[in-house]
Amino acid sequence: MLKLNELFQDHMVLQRGKEIPVWGTAEPGSLITVAAQGITAEAVAGENGAFCVRLPALTASFNETITVTARRSDEPAGSSVTAGETGSETACGVQRIELSDVLIGDVWLLGGQSNMEFHMRYDADYPAEKEICSNDHIRFLDYPEVAYVGQIDEKDYRKEYLRWRKAAPQELERFSAVGYYFAKELQKKYDVPIGLIGCNWGGTPACAWMSKEAIVNGGGQIFLDEYDEAVKALDLAAYDAAYAANPANFRTDQLADPISDMMMFGCTMAEFAAKLAEMGVDLSDPAVQAAMQPQMGPKYERRPSGLYESMLQQIAPFGLKGFLYYQGETDGDTHPECYKTLFPALIADWRKLWNEELPFFFVQIAPLEQWMQCIGEPYAIIRAAQQFTADTVPGTGMAVTSDVGMQWDIHPKKKQPVGQRLALLAENLVYHDDAACEAPTLTGAEVSDGRIVLQFENAGDGLYLADVTPYKDPVSGERLGGVRILQEAAENASEWKELDAEHLTAAAEGSTVILTGEEIRSAATKVLFAQGGWYQVNLYNSAGLPARPALWP
Repeated sequence: MLKLNELFQDHMVLQRGKEIPVWGTAEPGSLITVAAQGITAEAVAGENGAFCVRLPALTASFNETITVTARRSDEPAGSSVTAGETGSETACGVQRIELSDVLIGDVWLLGGQSNMEFHMRYDADYPAEKEICSNDHIRFLDYPEVAYVGQIDEKDYRKEYLRWRKAAPQELERFSAVGYYFAKELQKKYDVPIGLIGCNWGGTPACAWMSKEAIVNGGGQIFLDEYDEAVKALDLAAYDAAYAANPANFRTDQLADPISDMMMFGCTMAEFAAKLAEMGVDLSDPAVQAAMQPQMGPKYERRPSGLYESMLQQIAPFGLKGFLYYQGETDGDTHPECYKTLFPALIADWRKLWNEELPFFFVQIAPLEQWMQCIGEPYAIIRAAQQFTADTVPGTGMAVTSDVGMQWDIHPKKKQPVGQRLALLAENLVYHDDAACEAPTLTGAEVSDGRIVLQFENAGDGLYLADVTPYKDPVSGERLGGVRILQEAAENASEWKELDAEHLTAAAEGSTVILTGEEIRSAATKVLFAQGGWYQVNLYNSAGLPARPALWP
């Protein structure tokens, strides 16, 4: 029986301008023909019935029909094809699938953890956006969170996942917020269909999304070693039974989970505990603690290569324009020192899987003090690694979020700036428009008594200091948020004294920011900008992009 991979459905978006792989299964030896826009391509199903037809490049279109037929090897070539129900066999032995309302445009894969997964339902601007979101030319397919190959067939994941949704009021809450705002910008500017495929899972490390070879090449052997140590005495039968008995391991509809819902809307640890108590869940119960702390094993989503195999590989080689990626918080909680080499290896691994040097745009993780058990201080190491990647890996770009973090919530609720900044990167680096997409970057400082002049590149038509954050919190437009100034102590040259930033007045002039204050001396100086866990940057260039974390010298 002719069957297409589940990514290929009515209402889907296919990538324009390049060869389109279309794959599935049929009777072994069947001749498979795919037709669209008057173009056809063929392939023969293998001994196991698998086939992959590569359709030549199609042009952008807002309404196409894709026809796929399978003709048995013993069927005469002259037999006619009769249209019938999807996958049905006609009287002449030919099976036919017809996909309608197909768009040909640009398709982006959305990878990472919870801040990419973050649904529009939880976005601060969702109520307003819901009223104006209707756009038939933006579509989204979310791949379900399955931790191992085959899990997708064990429960009803297909009710809410694995179907192409249109941007419409009744569907918007399930869109990735970052992806939606990104798509909205590009669709409006270029008037082409935009397709989004979600492939993400909250709380997962980079190594879960990589092949074992890439983990080793990226300096992540410690993850493999820790996994081997954790499972060496594992009772597999008991592990499988415990896994199957825990409903939380089968995430068939994340929006229907009251605990996840509460956490994504935002709550304190005390509120979280109170909600659990209201539901009759006792956090002190060892069985509850065990359920909330999954055991490392061959079905745990954080294991090395697990989600690479169960999710990412299941989507490849679907035709893409590029990747969008938002991840790193979990690596900040484990082995942040590995990320500098691990992240570039992940990018190379994904490109290898698609056999194409696709653009890879990612989000620098946002400022954070603390959320639940997550401490923001080590995230500075991840941000530095992300900046290193943006500076050294070709075809990448980084959206800076130094102004849109939340001090006590790891899930910032305003995703519109993030999506828009990713769109600027795409406009500049993929669509080749002259769009300012780089954040202001500290490059130097001139120090004299009472005055420090900070020099920035990527200032555009000039820098400015905002007096309100994107969350509408008031900040001082006469202070440079997120800056720390250390000067060599007058009494001891081997010691450093931190100046009180609240006593330093700031003014933006062109590509510089001038700090003035009585404490400033003409002495050896270090500038730490947007470092550590929590900070709030209010310095922008003329494109509205916030200054990125930096150190000088």
